[in-house]
Amino acid sequence: MTPRFTLQTTTTIKGYPMTFMTIFLQMLTLCIPIVGGIVAARAGFLDQKMNTALTRLVMNITLPCMVVASVGANETLPETPVLLTLLAASIIGYAIAAIIAFMVTALMRTPATERSAWHFSITFGNVGFIGYPALSAIFGPQAVLYAAIANIPFNLFNFSIGAAMVKAGAQDAQEQRNHTLGERLRELARDAANPTFFASFILLALVLLGIHDLGILGDGLTTIGNFTTPAVLLMLGSTLASYNAREMLGNWRAYVTGAARLLLVPCAILLILGGFVTDPLARGVLVVGSAMPAASNGVLFSLLYGVDPKPMMQANFVTIVASILTIPLIALMV
Repeated sequence: MTPRFTLQTTTTIKGYPMTFMTIFLQMLTLCIPIVGGIVAARAGFLDQKMNTALTRLVMNITLPCMVVASVGANETLPETPVLLTLLAASIIGYAIAAIIAFMVTALMRTPATERSAWHFSITFGNVGFIGYPALSAIFGPQAVLYAAIANIPFNLFNFSIGAAMVKAGAQDAQEQRNHTLGERLRELARDAANPTFFASFILLALVLLGIHDLGILGDGLTTIGNFTTPAVLLMLGSTLASYNAREMLGNWRAYVTGAARLLLVPCAILLILGGFVTDPLARGVLVVGSAMPAASNGVLFSLLYGVDPKPMMQANFVTIVASILTIPLIALMV
């Protein structure tokens, strides 16, 4: 069977420098709204109250719309075997990332107050906010739907286990030990019951039913969803503005976390799952998608649950800056 997709190499675009520079410039472009958020905060247009309000808007309205609307990114949907393989590989990929996160966090002898932030940052990458435009720049617009499908496990795990993980960071060890298993499961269920979690199931149902044209409804959802990325990047910049550069760059654990998130996780996934995922586009989206910066909604969770966002911000800052170089390198490896 002839592959429907050819990875961009020296034969498909104008050579290696163009490939690297295209991805590099795309990543650099995504940093501009973050700078805009810093400026807006310094000028008094964005503050903690505004960030909290925008967080609620993104988490409950714009992000779910973005997830559902992604089904209309392509004129045709992937074949069922490719879909199932991509979903299975994505689930396994998050298991690999979680194992690496536990190992790295243990080796760093992380303080209890920061453990959940580093673990979250290694396990979950920013596929939804930064990954979609980056993957589109690397593989073309057809990669958006593949990324949305591969991102279904992210939404299922991130908005349940990930949210509970961050929330646990606000509780002391004794309080966590006092919770019974039933209480923890009920708390996990409450954390998972959010619009983005349910939107992931809607997206999966639409794909399995072969529905990819939502008509005027899809156009409306896309319009709302398009607000997500700039809003999150502006909030990220605004939150960064409350810390000085030395605070963002002064924690060595952020660099170890960044190396694990940007290099160790994607290389492990490529090594373990590369031969299992035979569709070239699916494999590229899976591996490069796992090389994204730390998920910025960890900061949103921190703001929602009243957890100190500083460690999460440090991981976000380091990984976003470093990913400008590491994502093009991982893309070339695939």
